Amino acid sequence: MDTLEKQILETWYINHRTNLKLLNSITEDSLEFTTSKRGGGTVGHQLAHMYNVRFWKLERFDKNLIVDLATVKATDIKSIPMLIDCHEITANLIATILKKGIENDGQVKGFKRGLVPLLGYFIHHEAHHRGNILLTLKLCGFKLPTDLKYGLWEWNKI
Repeated sequence: MDTLEKQILETWYINHRTNLKLLNSITEDSLEFTTSKRGGGTVGHQLAHMYNVRFWKLERFDKNLIVDLATVKATDIKSIPMLIDCHEITANLIATILKKGIENDGQVKGFKRGLVPLLGYFIHHEAHHRGNILLTLKLCGFKLPTDLKYGLWEWNKI
């Protein structure tokens, strides 16, 4: 694998470790925080949604990868350890898809634009939700640790 191929995978894992930094910086109680007047969009729901999108994409790419997995339902109780497990498992499975795309000259079955746009799609989606989560936490009075506020931008250290 050449340098650029390694950088593609490392970029994915930096994004993933950023999610873990967020998950490891919050509390179980904060998973229920929301700014929705209807009660939806909790921090826990958004983190589960990030996993579910990974699951749905993996299902489209290769159903064999997800035979032992299931989506997280809105009614499911969410915990930090459960969400970390979901994110860990699917981060590695997405890396498998990225590796296959690298080996297949940038082509990814189920995503016609190819490997790099797929990587961009995942990072874009997850960054959107991290931003929403951070804003929700802040508006709900959660004191964001300094390492979380500024550490998310220190990609050379993540």
